[in-house]
Amino acid sequence: MNNLQLTYTPYSAKLKKPFQTSGTTITVRRGFILILKSENKSIGIGEAAPLPEFGSETYEETEKALANLNLKLSLDLNNIELSIEENLNEFNNLPSLKCGLELAILKLISNEKKIPISKLLKRKQADKIFVNGVIGLEHVDKAAGSAKELLDKGFKTLKLKTGRDNFEDDFNVISEIRKIAGSEIKIRIDSNGKWNVDEAADYLNRLEQFDIEYAEQPVKDLNDFSVLKEKTKVPLAADESIRKPEDAESAIFNKSVSYLILKPMMTGGIIPVLNIADLAKKNGIESIVTSSFEGAIGRIGAVYSAALINNDFAHGLATGDFFDEENVPDPFPVSDGKIEFKE
Repeated sequence: MNNLQLTYTPYSAKLKKPFQTSGTTITVRRGFILILKSENKSIGIGEAAPLPEFGSETYEETEKALANLNLKLSLDLNNIELSIEENLNEFNNLPSLKCGLELAILKLISNEKKIPISKLLKRKQADKIFVNGVIGLEHVDKAAGSAKELLDKGFKTLKLKTGRDNFEDDFNVISEIRKIAGSEIKIRIDSNGKWNVDEAADYLNRLEQFDIEYAEQPVKDLNDFSVLKEKTKVPLAADESIRKPEDAESAIFNKSVSYLILKPMMTGGIIPVLNIADLAKKNGIESIVTSSFEGAIGRIGAVYSAALINNDFAHGLATGDFFDEENVPDPFPVSDGKIEFKE
């Protein structure tokens, strides 16, 4: 597959309203649509959507790499996962670009050989994927309204952004939403590394009464998770601190978390996510796939990842409705709190 033609187009997609976390506010997403064409005229499409605030390269670094890219592939279809990883090793420090190239390659091979990606990767896929609804750092009244809307849409898991300047505001939001949701709805929180270990231990112990499914990235440093785990009964999940396979291996072998939050755009694609999830599962740790507010094409990779991990946890894939207008229709829309997956 050496005679490949790669073209790319930049895009900019505005969110309907700013999405605020404890670390940043997202108002627009920029990236590149990648189109890979073979000499047989087969096409594969991918997306590179850098988000340096959460661990990827910058937009400018991606653009520079694309401008100088001369992609040549030597692929072994009998061992496609390892083969693609070896071909894309040079992009390990450019995870969003690696993710986009990987999806374009997988789609190209799938289209050319008329083989579903699941069979190409020799993995069993789920036919439905549960997803969580997300509520940003909103005032208690607004957060309550958002929760009611999500529950009315059929979501069974709510993810609440926490890490406000005053923890009492976090507490009040979670308390109110638990009242609204009742005991059957799962609530998970995400502080984006806002707290130190002592704060996190104190806050999580106070929140334990609300039956929190897990606390995502309560502290910044991966080493702090081991300390925090001994101070709270609330299960812990690592997100921003997992950006390389070595990070994931450390968290897994130290058993410092109960969940890994995996973003294909931040970890370099579907295959790295699946390899991490395989290792985690063998060690009693579950994996949750989330988008990083990429566009519809990029979310395809995230949806594939969740389908191929094939567990019953809610994944963070319901971000299409956050955008004013997207470059392509959402191929995997969310309905009644889940995605019906058909390849």
